[in-house]
Amino acid sequence: MSLSLTIPIPDTASGEPVAVPVRRTIEQIISPRIFSCPPDTCVVEAARLMREAACGSLLVIDNTRAVGIWTESDALRLNFADPATFSLCVRDVMSWPVKTISVETSFNDAAVLFKRQGVRHYLVVDDQGGYRGILSQSDIVLNQGAEFFLKLKHLDTILDPDHRPVQVTADVPLHEAIQRMREQQSEALLIRYPDDEFGILTQRDVVRLLADRVTHLAVGAVASHPIISVPKQTSLYYARKLLAEKHIRHLGVLDRGELVGVISFSDILTSIEHEYVNELQYALRERDEALQISRQNLRMADKVFESTLEGIMITDANGVIESVNPAFTRITGYRKSEAVGRNARLLSSGKQPLEFYRHLWSSLRDNGFWQGELWNRCKNGTLFHEYLTITGIKDETGQYSHFAGIFTDITQRKIAEERLHFLANHDPLTGLPNRTLFMERLLLATQRAQRETRKIGLMFIDLDRFKYINDTMGHAAGDKLLTVIAERLKSSLRDSDTVARLGGDEFTVILESVADVQHVAKVAKKLVSKLNGIVKIEQQEVFVTASIGIAIYPEDGEAPETLLMNADTAMYRAKERGKNNFQFFTSDMNTSTMERMRLENSLHAALARGELLLHYQPKLKLADESLFGYEALIRWNHPQMGMVSPAQFIPIAEDSSLIVPIGDWVLHTACSQARIWLDQGRLPGRMAVNISHRQLKLSNLVESVHSALNQSGLPAECLELEITESMAMDTTQETLDTLVRLREMGVHLTIDDFGTGYSSLSYLRKLPIDGLKIDRSFVAGLEQEPGDAAITRAIISLANSLNLAVTAEGIEEPYQLNFLREQGCPFGQGYWYCRPMEVAKLDDWLSAKSL
Repeated sequence: MSLSLTIPIPDTASGEPVAVPVRRTIEQIISPRIFSCPPDTCVVEAARLMREAACGSLLVIDNTRAVGIWTESDALRLNFADPATFSLCVRDVMSWPVKTISVETSFNDAAVLFKRQGVRHYLVVDDQGGYRGILSQSDIVLNQGAEFFLKLKHLDTILDPDHRPVQVTADVPLHEAIQRMREQQSEALLIRYPDDEFGILTQRDVVRLLADRVTHLAVGAVASHPIISVPKQTSLYYARKLLAEKHIRHLGVLDRGELVGVISFSDILTSIEHEYVNELQYALRERDEALQISRQNLRMADKVFESTLEGIMITDANGVIESVNPAFTRITGYRKSEAVGRNARLLSSGKQPLEFYRHLWSSLRDNGFWQGELWNRCKNGTLFHEYLTITGIKDETGQYSHFAGIFTDITQRKIAEERLHFLANHDPLTGLPNRTLFMERLLLATQRAQRETRKIGLMFIDLDRFKYINDTMGHAAGDKLLTVIAERLKSSLRDSDTVARLGGDEFTVILESVADVQHVAKVAKKLVSKLNGIVKIEQQEVFVTASIGIAIYPEDGEAPETLLMNADTAMYRAKERGKNNFQFFTSDMNTSTMERMRLENSLHAALARGELLLHYQPKLKLADESLFGYEALIRWNHPQMGMVSPAQFIPIAEDSSLIVPIGDWVLHTACSQARIWLDQGRLPGRMAVNISHRQLKLSNLVESVHSALNQSGLPAECLELEITESMAMDTTQETLDTLVRLREMGVHLTIDDFGTGYSSLSYLRKLPIDGLKIDRSFVAGLEQEPGDAAITRAIISLANSLNLAVTAEGIEEPYQLNFLREQGCPFGQGYWYCRPMEVAKLDDWLSAKSL
């Protein structure tokens, strides 16, 4: 039984909301016209009838009784080489008995029957056995709202690469071509012409040729030529639209200009049916299990009504509640005795305007159906967000006698969506605005200041010696310190000021409506004093100071990027002057800029001089702590500066485009080392290499990966490329094509630092990725931060539901390891097992581990 959801809708008398619901049956989509013929009809005449009616089947009627059905597939079984074929009667070649289905059958049940019985046409009958029409698979799927699936999927997702289309040359006799179709059980046959173009012969063409008694021509003379073709990246939605517009039933599929397959309308429908019927079958299995547990001899619809997790409400035509299910009581708080007899508007929240209900009623009048989201109110007064479907149920007079509805409480889902949106614009550790939101607010602040002729003070704050604290006490202690600093900053500023964390230990402050520079200096002095002091972390006292750089709008720059850069420069001047102070930007502050330039110049020569090297960190299976693979991490051994942190030189490499040749070197080096470990039996899984945004956007990454694999001899399935979440969400077709090509090579693709950015879950489903990596910030907060534990749990669950491998990075504590094991996280890496090491030391570690 197919039911809908419940929503408040205004009644005609009071304008107050009432509730509405629905059950859709096949009666709503069948055509009452049935094309038929008597059993003694000649097959040639039957073919003419089918061609003139433009239908795919004829019902064979004998004395008002259906004795069989003749379809295009049946016509294909005829032997066109035998003249006697054209004298056969339909009774000799029809399919029988005729499969029937009740006109009261729901959409859902009809879809399942098509799949289970393997037929494409049903004769629809009423309770008295009368014939009401013919129902096909396409009728069901086209009326189930399949456009969502069609737009998401491309032709190459349903094209079987191992099943090449059947083809013959144009000079093959027609009867032999039809015989090939019959033997291959194919709906269509490709015809190759001497000019290497292709045509197509379909079942419908066979019916047409049968009607015209065409037998002795070559197949090339009667085939449709040339075949209309589209690239394999074409969406199923566009392909179906093109089939309808061109009045054809088959499309050629091209891969780089080569015809690699043929897609029919039925192929598209079958793809959608498969996904749709799987969901239906899963729901039916759950429903059957509930019926068995109950051991009550109830009709299936009654059991679903009682046991479903969705709230169901049935009202009369005036919106008076006649019945509710237990889930209704659980969600709203109203017991059945309290709800029955009352108007459905008892749930009204008052948050929807009258226009909302006007639109709802307009949709019901035009379509007889409505779905959407709205707010309702529980008995205790709390609001809940629900997803709701409603439909009016008409009586035999065509008037609405009842309304039925099913609603789902999606409040928690909305909270989760808001949380994801918050994470997209805020730092997950401190809750402060992140760089994205900060730059948006800074742009708005400069625009307001320009209109109002006011100044803005921009502060760039960096903690002194934070890296030392973080390295000696661990990331958890460093994160705790950052949260304390964030709270001190927020408590020291006005609500109208913006405090943001750009990353690491870098904070920024936007002071708007600044009267004079002295006010900014007072605030900076206050912040230096506030941040200067002892912070107690994990029973240890840490002395903290901060350096602050200040830029003033518009004197120090009018563009947000310029202001931020100058404030950053001033901050480095504050560090040079002993830290624990603030400095205003001046035009001669170029020391840090020159230092950055010197570092960039050295980086240009670092690759040629062999100063770059790779360290490797093992990835292990958490269940048994066995080795699975490695992650390659770049290091720079500068001849004067020693080991330069990647955090210091990677941003420079990104900005100067040096990241492309450096990334290419990393890829080739890591693949070569992986091949060595593979030969030694020390690579049971994959070698992971991080890919930067510039590599993905600016370099020929696919060719670079192909070259690295070829030169090293490493199998593609042993290579894993890690891209950041923001890179994965780059929706440009060029980026998506690159990822698809890498995936087609066999390379494993993983989203790194998942959860720190913003992912559209609907888009995530379409990405050609194989795994997710949980960001170390969430792993670090598993014990202290319930929110981090919840997010980690959600990421693991999401990965499992999408069949993605999930890896946790930054495992440093036993609690973290135990938590991840309990949640079913398969892979992990971190200091708990091993720090990143150069090859020689890692070989020793591997030897010790194997003992």
